[in-house]
Amino acid sequence: MAATSGRVLAGLALVATAAGNKCPGSSAFVHASCQVAVTAQASCSDVMAEMEARVAGIAGATWHDPHNRGTYSLLSKGEGELNFQRVTGNKMFTDKQTFTFVDSAQGICEVSGCSESQGTSFADFSTNYCDLRMLYCGSSESCKPVLKDFAIKEHAVSPSLGASDDPKACLVSQAVSSEFLMVSRRLQEEASSLPTCPPAGFSTVTGFDLDSFIQSRWYIQQQMPLPYLPATQNRCVYADYKKAPKGHIWGYELDVHNHAEENAAPHVVHDSGSLICAKIVDAATGKLKVAPCFLPGFLAGPYWVIAWSEEEGYALISGGAPTHSAPGGCRTGTGTNNAGLWIFTRKMARDEALVKKVSAIAVSKGFDVSVLLDVDQTGCGAEVTEVTV
Repeated sequence: MAATSGRVLAGLALVATAAGNKCPGSSAFVHASCQVAVTAQASCSDVMAEMEARVAGIAGATWHDPHNRGTYSLLSKGEGELNFQRVTGNKMFTDKQTFTFVDSAQGICEVSGCSESQGTSFADFSTNYCDLRMLYCGSSESCKPVLKDFAIKEHAVSPSLGASDDPKACLVSQAVSSEFLMVSRRLQEEASSLPTCPPAGFSTVTGFDLDSFIQSRWYIQQQMPLPYLPATQNRCVYADYKKAPKGHIWGYELDVHNHAEENAAPHVVHDSGSLICAKIVDAATGKLKVAPCFLPGFLAGPYWVIAWSEEEGYALISGGAPTHSAPGGCRTGTGTNNAGLWIFTRKMARDEALVKKVSAIAVSKGFDVSVLLDVDQTGCGAEVTEVTV
C-alpha cells in the first residue's frame, strides 16, 4: 500500500511539472513541441542505458525507429540527463529531445521529456510526441526493447498548440505520405511569411500636446471589436476627456467618458458615465493607461496615441504595441487590456478620404487594419429607450 501511494504521489508530482520540463530549445520562432512526464518500473540507469542502446542500435541494425524510420543521434550526456537529435526518415525535418531522470524511493524512475522541432512548424502529426515515446516505450506498447523491457506509465502528455499526441501514429514504418509533406510545407510557408511584431522601430506620436488632444470630443469612425466594444455596438461612438480633480486615490489624472449605441433599433445606449479614468505614462509620446476609476493604476491597460493631427482633425489610437503576428500585419491582443485599434476624427460626419489616410498611417506602422470595422455616425442624437452603464 505504501509503495502504491508513493507511485501515485510521484505521478501527481510529474503531472504538476510536465509543462515546465527542461527543453532543448529551437531557433524557429514558431515551432511544434511536446512534453511528457513518465514513470518507468526500472532504475534510471537502466532506462538511460536502454535509450542509448536504441539510438546506437540504428547504426548496427539492432533497432530501428518504428515512426517512419527516423534517425536518432546522441548529442550529449550528463548526470540524470540525455540529449538527442532525430532526423525524419525523409531527411526533411529535425527535432531535438531532452530527457531528465530522477530515481524515486519506490524503485521507479521519473522521466521528464521535451521534444522541439528545429524548423518553423505548427501541426506535427504527433511527431514530437513519438520522438519521445519511441525511446522509452516497452513491449506492452508494441515497441521492441534492446537491453531491458520495463513497464511505463505516461502521467502527462502536453503537445503545443497545433501538435498532437496519438500513440498509434508512432508505429508507422511506411514512407511519409505526400499529403503530410504538402501540409507541412504549406504550414511552414505560412508561418515563415508572418511579420515580426511589433515591427522594428515601432513608435507612438512625438511632440504630443495632451491639452489640445482633450479640448473637445472625438468621434470614432472605425474600431476593432473587443469584449467591452462588440461589433453590435458600432453606432454613434464617441469619447470625451478632461482633467480630473487632483487627489484621486489611485493617482488618475483624466476623466474618460465613452458612449456607444447598439446597431439595432431601439439603439440601446451604453455609456460609461464617470466610471473610466486615465493616467499619464509619457505625455510627450502620447502614452496613457486607462481603467475603471475604482481599480488601482497597475491594473490599467495601455492607451497609446500612434498618430495625431489637430489641424487635420484625426487620431490613431492603439491599446499598446501590436505584438501578435497575422497575415495582414501586426495586431494587439483581443482581451480587455493590451487590445484595441481606433480611428478618431474631430467631426462626427465621416470624411472617407481622411479615414483612408489614417488607415494608411496604421498600415505604415505595421498594423493589420482588417480588424477595423466601420462605425455608423448617422442619425446620432435621436431619442433612445434605455441607458446602460
